[in-house]
Amino acid sequence: MAGMIPEDVIDDVRTSVDIADVVGRYVQLRKAGKNLFGVCPFHDEKTPSFSVSESKQIFHCFSCGRGGNVFKFLMDLENLSFPESVRRVAEFGNIPLDQSYFKSTKKSSYTSEQSALIDLYEKASELFSHILLNTKLGEDALQYLKKRGMTEDDIKNFDIGFAAPEDNLLLSFFKEHKIDQHLMAESGLFIESENQTLRDRFFNRIIFPIKDTNGKIVAFSGRSLVKDKNHPKYLNSPETSIFNKGKVLYNFSQARSEIIQQKTVILYEGFMDVIAAHRAAVKNGIATMGTSLTEDHINAIKRVADRVMICFDGDAPGQKAIARAIELLRQSSDLQISVVFIPDNLDPDEYVNQRGTAAFQNLMQQTGESSTSFLLKYDRTGLNLANENDQLEYLKRALKRISSLKDALEQDLYLNQLSDEFKIDKRDLKDQLRESVADRIAHAPKQFELEASTPPPEAMGDQPVFNQNIQKKLSKIDISEYRLLARALNNHDVWLKLQSLPNFYFPNEKLETIYVLASGYLEKNHEYNVADFMDYLKEDELQAVVADIESINLSPEFTEEEIQDYLSVIENFAPLSEQISNVKSDLDEATRLGNKELQQQLTLKLIALYQKQQQLQK
Repeated sequence: MAGMIPEDVIDDVRTSVDIADVVGRYVQLRKAGKNLFGVCPFHDEKTPSFSVSESKQIFHCFSCGRGGNVFKFLMDLENLSFPESVRRVAEFGNIPLDQSYFKSTKKSSYTSEQSALIDLYEKASELFSHILLNTKLGEDALQYLKKRGMTEDDIKNFDIGFAAPEDNLLLSFFKEHKIDQHLMAESGLFIESENQTLRDRFFNRIIFPIKDTNGKIVAFSGRSLVKDKNHPKYLNSPETSIFNKGKVLYNFSQARSEIIQQKTVILYEGFMDVIAAHRAAVKNGIATMGTSLTEDHINAIKRVADRVMICFDGDAPGQKAIARAIELLRQSSDLQISVVFIPDNLDPDEYVNQRGTAAFQNLMQQTGESSTSFLLKYDRTGLNLANENDQLEYLKRALKRISSLKDALEQDLYLNQLSDEFKIDKRDLKDQLRESVADRIAHAPKQFELEASTPPPEAMGDQPVFNQNIQKKLSKIDISEYRLLARALNNHDVWLKLQSLPNFYFPNEKLETIYVLASGYLEKNHEYNVADFMDYLKEDELQAVVADIESINLSPEFTEEEIQDYLSVIENFAPLSEQISNVKSDLDEATRLGNKELQQQLTLKLIALYQKQQQLQK
């Protein structure tokens, strides 16, 4: 039991959901053999090594080693306490819970200062929303939004508000509520002068709350209602301990489930585009925080999507931003990339308002232009193709672009297009392409470090995977211990055999701890359920080890000979470990007493024991 929640309630909540349904809200999963696999949400990786077992109701990453049940997944991913993770799973499973269970639990495991900031932002958002919807001060802003096609549902769905033109309204509001001065200064909602007085950062601006992946407000962006050279069109909160614009994507937490369902994310330039698309029932859209796409953004995207559609403005800055985004996406991921242009150089917000939601839906359902096709057009920028020198420059750019393509058919397609357009023999283009490929390889940066990679699950056989990126060479004793404990936990006959051995123990300390705790668990529960056992263990490290154990792909049937082989290896290894420990203790004592002759004898004995142990490990 954790907190005040009875164990039978925890069991009911855990069994009310399928872990794959919960994990699937955050990670795109695909069937591979018996399990589901996806890109791990806990570390950066290109090859999916994150596994979900529906039969066992647990998750396990073969690369970083994290593992656990549905509660542990939410605890790690959303920084929740155990009781709060139970509450979240209960919400997924529509299980009503007595709120008295949560009276003594924290809302989350954000630091106390971060939690205080989030609470402060929530209060600020409520005030901004009230000003926009319910006061005379917000009338002009509300009328502006309505003229832009925004509905009251849009305003409420995205928690849009307004910072009044009157100076320090927010400051006065917080002072009335006796908010700590230091917290206000740290929040980024105010500008602090040299004499440490505060004034509102946002005024006469439409306010867009910015939320993290957990849906918590961590910052704000304000759009000015007036054109003024001295004030930027958009003003963002400064970065804080919970806000980094290079990591946060606007609307990501709200759009995540739709992105996973469609396996596609649409990247827009601005907040208004995201909101207009949502109004048109295109709900898988996100935007960056007025900055270029970053690797952190891409890492978040590739965990939930296969494909990125870029829908930026068609003007020169928009085209440059598209090209930059494509280059970074290609460098950092294997995501499919396409580009969608709005007709008549309209932005998505304008298109929805002028052509209607159905037209926008149809537009977003199209495949769009391939990223290579876009880049080949972009490479024409600044060139006059009626001029031979510019033609040659473009052909060099185009061949360099085509040489980077991995697919031979795709290369052939674009070579045909160049040949037709410029009336050049395709064989000559192919010769030039080979030179371009050779030049690219020759000038490619040398890789001195091998990238840690995870073998596909089917190649791992029945070897346990340890909590590190590069799988270590497993010793005979390691394999025997892990396999034996896997057999014992999942087969009652093997368990009873181990229990009948009076002096048996696992030399591996963590496995021995799990074995001892399993004894208490089975006395109480009579049947082993790995998802339930993980709650019983509580410790993160032990849960990860159990996930390792459960990842071992043993055949359903076992033989007495197999079990005896494991026991023989362990029983031969254990006395040696004990002897080594005793000799090391004696050697320490001889060193303390200064007995050189005894030190020499014990050192030789220790070396001999180590050599014997190494032989057993092979």
